[in-house]
Amino acid sequence: MKVVLVLSIFVISILSVLALAQTGNVSVNFNVTSNGYVTIYLSGLPSSDDVILHCGVQPGPQSSWTQVYDTPMTWNGNNFSATIGPFQNGTWIGWVFHDNTTNTWINYDNHPFWNWNLEVNPPVVGITYATVLSNGSILITTIGRAPDDIVVHYGIASGPQTGLPWSNITDVTMVYNPLWGNYTAVIGPFPNGTWVQWVYHDLTENKYYSNNGQNFAIQVIYTFLTITGGNYDKYVYTINQNGKIFLTVDNKLNSPVNVNIVVNIQNNQLSYNGITLNPGQNNITLPFTASFSQGVYYPVVDLYYSNSLQGTFNLPQLIVLNTTGKRPISLVIVWNMHQPLYLSPQGVWEQPWVWVHTGQDFYWNSSLVGAYELQALLINKYNVSVTIDFTPVLLYQWLTILSQTNPKFASGINVNVTHDTQAVNYTLNLYRSLAQEGKVEVLTVPFYHPLQPIILDNGWWSDDLAQILMGIQMTRQVFNVSPAGTWTPEQAFNMGLITLYNQTGIRYTILDQDAYLPYVTVVSGNTNPYQPFEVLNSLGQSTIVLFRDTALSNQFSFQFFSQPPQLTAQQLIQELAMIYMNNPGGVVTVAFDGENPLIFNPSTGPQDLNAIYQALSQYQGSWLITQTASQAIATHKPYSVITNLPETSWNLNLNYWNNGNPGKIEIWKSVATAREYLVALTKAVGLNLSPVVNLPPSISPNSTNPIATLWNYLYVAEGSDWTWQTGPPSNGPSWFMYQALNYTNAIISTVNQMFSKITLTKANIDGHKLKLTFMNGLNYTLNLVLVVSSGNYNTSYNIVLNPGRNDISVNLPKSVNSVNVYLYSPVTPQDVGASPIPLFSYGFLIHSYSVNSDGSNSSMLTLIVIAGALIIPVLGLTVRRFLK
Repeated sequence: MKVVLVLSIFVISILSVLALAQTGNVSVNFNVTSNGYVTIYLSGLPSSDDVILHCGVQPGPQSSWTQVYDTPMTWNGNNFSATIGPFQNGTWIGWVFHDNTTNTWINYDNHPFWNWNLEVNPPVVGITYATVLSNGSILITTIGRAPDDIVVHYGIASGPQTGLPWSNITDVTMVYNPLWGNYTAVIGPFPNGTWVQWVYHDLTENKYYSNNGQNFAIQVIYTFLTITGGNYDKYVYTINQNGKIFLTVDNKLNSPVNVNIVVNIQNNQLSYNGITLNPGQNNITLPFTASFSQGVYYPVVDLYYSNSLQGTFNLPQLIVLNTTGKRPISLVIVWNMHQPLYLSPQGVWEQPWVWVHTGQDFYWNSSLVGAYELQALLINKYNVSVTIDFTPVLLYQWLTILSQTNPKFASGINVNVTHDTQAVNYTLNLYRSLAQEGKVEVLTVPFYHPLQPIILDNGWWSDDLAQILMGIQMTRQVFNVSPAGTWTPEQAFNMGLITLYNQTGIRYTILDQDAYLPYVTVVSGNTNPYQPFEVLNSLGQSTIVLFRDTALSNQFSFQFFSQPPQLTAQQLIQELAMIYMNNPGGVVTVAFDGENPLIFNPSTGPQDLNAIYQALSQYQGSWLITQTASQAIATHKPYSVITNLPETSWNLNLNYWNNGNPGKIEIWKSVATAREYLVALTKAVGLNLSPVVNLPPSISPNSTNPIATLWNYLYVAEGSDWTWQTGPPSNGPSWFMYQALNYTNAIISTVNQMFSKITLTKANIDGHKLKLTFMNGLNYTLNLVLVVSSGNYNTSYNIVLNPGRNDISVNLPKSVNSVNVYLYSPVTPQDVGASPIPLFSYGFLIHSYSVNSDGSNSSMLTLIVIAGALIIPVLGLTVRRFLK
């Protein structure tokens, strides 16, 4: 029996194997009990670290996980360990580690997509693949009972028959390869024509494994005929589908020869006789029919000349699907198109990226295009349906570009204004057409992409509600559609958002599978990730969630756009086929940043995107379809019902935005301070807090109303990009922090200027009367609280200050010769939420004065902001107020 395996796989195996896997400065070991428990050991990390074993059940090594477990590891004095299981014999599991202390993932061989892999107590051991290397050595791999010590026991024989005498008998220790969950050894080299026989000896069990009672055997053959390449005309076949095998064969002779080729596919042999090979390289096409059961096959090609085997070749994996009576899987691709606001409060473009990424990232078909434009071009070209969220702040900036005749740029910015403006106009119109056609479903986003759990935890619910409504309004304005779903920024969610989504008509959102599904409470159904879920809160409200396939989404983000396009297409289609085998009729959601993979890979990304859409168009049909999110949700009822989603993000925490870094703290404090000032002004003038702001693009980033403009500034400052880029782990440009502070300082400065126009121009005590004259220099009627105190005397009045002069008279007790006068905006703790400036029981203190019986008065408190720092000079009596 001939035994072989794909050489390229083995080369990877040889390079990556290292005695039960040493990765960086850590090493990993494990043991398996007879009843299916697996104990995994990790060493090389500080004993004080908090480490999680992240494990999944999978159909085979390096496959998508169908069940996911997170198990805390404990320090046993020498290393970390965790026990999982029990698993049924033959179950494939994979695992990686997460160090919560350093927020780092530990993958096999430091590769972001590689796991440690293990078949638990394999019921069939000794399954063997072998191939002859170019130097006459033999590369052997087998399935064994990991982590047993196994040797290959071999010798030289005169043929393949068991019972022949052996010479040069040798034992070679085999190495366990965690990447593929098998054992590998290289023996030899041997002279040309040598027959080698072997069995395996499990030293731990003291058992020998053979080939069904016979020895394994292979002949070392050097030949003038070499198969140098092989592939298929399709990445995936359905049962009984016709296909083609492509082989490249090198004939080193100077004359043609006739050969026979046999393709071994498990128990099937396909024979092709009388094939003529000319001198040099020959490209051969072998037709076949995929008349096999569903599965993954590893065909082996045997090449015969004059009835003598000249060589073998391992074809890539052959995937065959059974589609009879099964629904296709639905692929939902969600592109997150996002840029923060690059305009200053003065309307100057501080950064060029909206312009550049729409019109001038790379050349496509000899035309200069941007990432957003290319997406629209390719979606229009191919038969695919996708879902796209355009953050309203991106749409707002596109509309601004189209409305500006003479845009202003910060120094050093060089933009092709005419070209990029045309690109924006063309791109927007093409997306509008695709949305009307139904090829693109448009999601909305809270306007400036805020990190919503932090906004809600700070008590700023009304801000988030306003940003959601503004986002819906902008999406409807640009695309003339009412969005059914929302992109939850950074997939950062807490259960409070369900109420806001219900209030605003949002039906569904997209979240990360690994971040949420392992931790939810199941109300009904199950946690199979390939389905829509209904997420229920304690009020009986619900929203629909599609959980993205984390592994496949990461492949899109970090792998598919940086490699040859044919490889990208093959890996994508075959990965989807593997999911289909175990989840026919399921929904596979892929979601990630839409522009980043193209921007970061300008030389390979465009061709890769084209290959992705081309392959999806080609394979749509009996087992695969592309759907928009709403289509998938509508066609895959009923849903499993879950609750108690944790507060987290795609990053498994909120550390990117709020990890104690001084820069991040400064931004959040500046936002809270600016909001408190703005709430005080808004309450004083009697307007609603957190308004839905009208934003004409011709005056970006301002509104037609000054106070509405300040609220828009606040929403800008609440955007997630500023804290994401500030400090570790992103360590982005300092401009992002300055942009947030620029907007919060503008709010505080403007409110101070407005409050300074409320002045006490005259005050005197006349007997039992306190007579005050206030000048209101604003164009607003003010609703304030006036407090008058002297010693134990204290009284308050709700007053109205109309624009201009206002005379107010207050009764005083006898013998009062001087009083303190305070003006408050009627702000409550519920209005401000997180508030760096402590509130008084009457509200937010605006002004404070002392008034004497001789008619003199002085200001005790003036609020001034210089360079973002709050300074409170006190004249006269000490004001009982302290700032954090």
